Amino acid sequence: MTMHNPFESDQGDRVRTTMMRLLAATGGAAGDFAGEVLAGRRRPSELLAHRPVLEEFVQDARGLRNLIDALPAEQRRQLATGAQAGLEQRFAELAALDVDSAVAELRDLAAPALEPSRTRVSRASRADDEDDEWDDRTYLEPL
Repeated sequence: MTMHNPFESDQGDRVRTTMMRLLAATGGAAGDFAGEVLAGRRRPSELLAHRPVLEEFVQDARGLRNLIDALPAEQRRQLATGAQAGLEQRFAELAALDVDSAVAELRDLAAPALEPSRTRVSRASRADDEDDEWDDRTYLEPL
Protein backbone atom coordinates (compact mmCIF):
# COMPACT_ATOMS: atom_id res chain seq x y z
CA MET A 1 0.00 0.00 0.00
CA THR A 2 1.44 3.35 -1.05
CA MET A 3 0.71 6.31 1.20
CA HIS A 4 0.11 9.71 -0.29
CA ASN A 5 2.37 12.47 1.08
CA PRO A 6 0.04 15.35 2.00
CA PHE A 7 2.98 17.80 2.01
CA GLU A 8 3.08 17.41 -1.75
CA SER A 9 -0.30 19.12 -2.04
CA ASP A 10 -1.43 22.71 -2.51
CA GLN A 11 -1.68 23.15 1.26
CA GLY A 12 1.69 21.50 2.00
CA ASP A 13 3.78 24.64 2.41
CA ARG A 14 1.18 26.31 4.62
CA VAL A 15 0.90 23.26 6.86
CA ARG A 16 4.69 22.88 7.08
CA THR A 17 5.01 26.53 8.16
CA THR A 18 2.16 26.11 10.65
CA MET A 19 3.85 23.06 12.14
CA MET A 20 7.17 24.89 12.46
CA ARG A 21 5.50 27.89 14.13
CA LEU A 22 3.71 25.64 16.62
CA LEU A 23 6.88 23.69 17.30
CA ALA A 24 8.91 26.88 17.77
CA ALA A 25 6.36 28.10 20.34
CA THR A 26 6.84 24.96 22.45
CA GLY A 27 10.56 25.47 23.05
CA GLY A 28 13.03 22.68 23.68
CA ALA A 29 15.50 21.35 21.14
CA ALA A 30 12.87 20.81 18.45
CA GLY A 31 11.35 24.24 19.11
CA ASP A 32 14.75 25.92 18.81
CA PHE A 33 15.38 24.06 15.57
CA ALA A 34 11.97 25.09 14.21
CA GLY A 35 12.83 28.71 14.99
CA GLU A 36 16.00 28.30 12.92
CA VAL A 37 13.91 26.89 10.04
CA LEU A 38 11.50 29.82 10.24
CA ALA A 39 14.43 32.25 10.22
CA GLY A 40 15.74 30.57 7.06
CA ARG A 41 18.96 29.28 8.62
CA ARG A 42 17.98 25.58 8.50
CA ARG A 43 15.81 23.36 6.29
CA PRO A 44 13.04 21.15 7.67
CA SER A 45 14.72 18.11 6.14
CA GLU A 46 17.68 18.62 8.51
CA LEU A 47 15.47 18.11 11.57
CA LEU A 48 16.44 14.53 12.33
CA ALA A 49 20.10 15.16 11.57
CA HIS A 50 20.24 17.68 14.44
CA ARG A 51 21.43 15.60 17.40
CA PRO A 52 19.48 17.27 20.25
CA VAL A 53 16.26 17.02 18.23
CA LEU A 54 17.02 13.43 17.24
CA GLU A 55 17.54 12.44 20.88
CA GLU A 56 14.27 14.15 21.87
CA PHE A 57 12.45 12.44 18.99
CA VAL A 58 13.85 9.00 19.83
CA GLN A 59 12.79 9.35 23.45
CA ASP A 60 9.26 10.39 22.45
CA ALA A 61 9.07 7.62 19.85
CA ARG A 62 10.01 4.98 22.45
CA GLY A 63 7.17 6.13 24.67
CA LEU A 64 4.73 6.03 21.75
CA ARG A 65 5.93 2.58 20.73
CA ASN A 66 5.42 1.27 24.26
CA LEU A 67 1.92 2.74 24.26
CA ILE A 68 1.05 1.14 20.91
CA ASP A 69 2.61 -2.20 21.88
CA ALA A 70 0.39 -2.29 24.98
CA LEU A 71 -2.77 -2.14 22.82
CA PRO A 72 -4.63 -5.32 21.85
CA ALA A 73 -3.74 -6.64 18.37
CA GLU A 74 -7.18 -5.82 16.94
CA GLN A 75 -6.93 -2.21 18.07
CA ARG A 76 -3.43 -1.91 16.50
CA ARG A 77 -4.83 -3.23 13.18
CA GLN A 78 -7.64 -0.67 13.31
CA LEU A 79 -5.15 2.13 13.93
CA ALA A 80 -3.01 0.99 11.01
CA THR A 81 -6.04 0.77 8.72
CA GLY A 82 -7.12 4.33 9.55
CA ALA A 83 -3.63 5.85 9.61
CA GLN A 84 -3.76 7.52 6.18
CA ALA A 85 -7.24 8.92 6.73
CA GLY A 86 -6.20 10.16 10.19
CA LEU A 87 -3.09 11.81 8.77
CA GLU A 88 -5.11 13.55 6.09
CA GLN A 89 -7.67 14.72 8.68
CA ARG A 90 -4.92 16.18 10.93
CA PHE A 91 -3.35 17.77 7.88
CA ALA A 92 -6.64 19.48 6.94
CA GLU A 93 -7.04 20.67 10.55
CA LEU A 94 -3.56 22.21 10.49
CA ALA A 95 -4.29 23.86 7.13
CA ALA A 96 -7.41 25.51 8.59
CA LEU A 97 -5.88 26.36 11.99
CA ASP A 98 -5.69 29.97 13.20
CA VAL A 99 -1.95 29.64 13.78
CA ASP A 100 -1.50 33.06 15.42
CA SER A 101 -4.07 32.21 18.06
CA ALA A 102 -2.62 28.72 18.62
CA VAL A 103 0.93 30.10 18.99
CA ALA A 104 -0.29 32.69 21.51
CA GLU A 105 -2.06 29.96 23.49
CA LEU A 106 1.07 27.79 23.53
CA ARG A 107 3.17 30.70 24.75
CA ASP A 108 0.62 31.46 27.48
CA LEU A 109 0.72 27.83 28.60
CA ALA A 110 4.52 27.84 28.64
CA ALA A 111 4.82 31.13 30.56
CA PRO A 112 4.09 29.73 34.06
CA ALA A 113 6.73 27.04 33.54
CA LEU A 114 9.32 29.71 32.82
CA GLU A 115 8.52 31.84 35.88
CA PRO A 116 10.34 31.15 39.15
CA SER A 117 8.22 28.98 41.43
CA ARG A 118 8.85 31.15 44.49
CA THR A 119 9.82 34.72 45.05
CA ARG A 120 13.01 35.01 47.00
CA VAL A 121 12.74 36.81 50.34
CA SER A 122 15.37 39.45 50.96
CA ARG A 123 17.80 38.99 53.84
CA ALA A 124 16.60 42.25 55.40
CA SER A 125 13.02 40.97 55.69
CA ARG A 126 14.30 37.70 57.15
CA ALA A 127 16.12 39.56 59.87
CA ASP A 128 12.79 40.98 61.09
CA ASP A 129 11.24 37.58 61.76
CA GLU A 130 13.15 34.62 60.39
CA ASP A 131 10.65 32.09 61.71
CA ASP A 132 8.01 33.31 59.22
CA GLU A 133 10.29 32.72 56.25
CA TRP A 134 11.80 29.37 57.20
CA ASP A 135 10.17 27.56 54.27
CA ASP A 136 11.64 29.94 51.68
CA ARG A 137 15.23 28.85 52.37
CA THR A 138 17.15 25.80 51.36
CA TYR A 139 19.09 24.04 54.06
CA LEU A 140 22.34 25.09 52.43
CA GLU A 141 21.53 28.78 52.21
CA PRO A 142 23.29 30.98 54.78
CA LEU A 143 21.12 33.12 57.08
